[in-house]
Amino acid sequence: MPVNAGTREQPASLKWSGGMHTLVGPCLIGRRSDNDIPINNVQASRRHAVIMNFSDEWWINDLGSRNGIVVNGLRLNSARRLRDGDEIRIASQRLTFCNTLQPAANHSSIMGKTTELAPRALSDAPLAASACELLIVTERGEILEGDKAAHWFFGKSLERAPGAPHYFLPPAVRQWLQQLADDNENIFPPLEMEQEGQRIVLSLARCRDDRFYLLGRVESFQVSIERLQSLGLTGREAEVMHWVCEGKNNPEIAQILDVTQHTVNRHNEHIFKKLAVDNRHKAIKAVKERLGL
Repeated sequence: MPVNAGTREQPASLKWSGGMHTLVGPCLIGRRSDNDIPINNVQASRRHAVIMNFSDEWWINDLGSRNGIVVNGLRLNSARRLRDGDEIRIASQRLTFCNTLQPAANHSSIMGKTTELAPRALSDAPLAASACELLIVTERGEILEGDKAAHWFFGKSLERAPGAPHYFLPPAVRQWLQQLADDNENIFPPLEMEQEGQRIVLSLARCRDDRFYLLGRVESFQVSIERLQSLGLTGREAEVMHWVCEGKNNPEIAQILDVTQHTVNRHNEHIFKKLAVDNRHKAIKAVKERLGL
């Protein structure tokens, strides 16, 4: 794998035996040679993972790979916030996430199991990073990679001429792409669209060889952290309840939020008390009733 020269005072990086990549923006990892970190292994997918920054924190997300991602010995099933010293395994490649501006998580090993003792305050980033997909398109909006994700985002609004080899993005997205192509600025604002009760957010990861690499995510209007806090939940309780509404169980929520399962259980107890219920199904029902969903 290539060794990228570091940029000035960039604290976050990925290191592996014989190489390093400084994180200055979204980082694509996979088998194809045009990824930021190419992995020459048949067990790695062409576009395996992406590491991205939300609210000044770095997150890793699986891009629908065949064999998944393992962080600190645990296989991921959702986006995960990275901590200084985290070990990432993709196929046979082991990488270490390093962030000199972020202290390493405080861990304790008990009977062979590693747990985090003192998780720090959480931000709203988990909602933003909950679902991220990669689209690679031309300037005209022709989808070269990511058909499945594009159908998930846009459904029937995608266009495809008879006999055409690829789908095209909706007109509003193509117009935004054209603005990106015509603009000489280094910072491009994301495109936000409302569709079927959800917010679709597209951001430009890079432009290379006349191809636009777009990262897309979906944010729910209905169970946003802000709306859950209006029910009297704290910010952290609202995060937990958001993932409960998304159908995640307690171990999954603990992994997503990078806390212990005991912490999630404790927050659920507080949530149930505030909502005057005794289980998660009644809590979801109470939230929907109070928010008018």
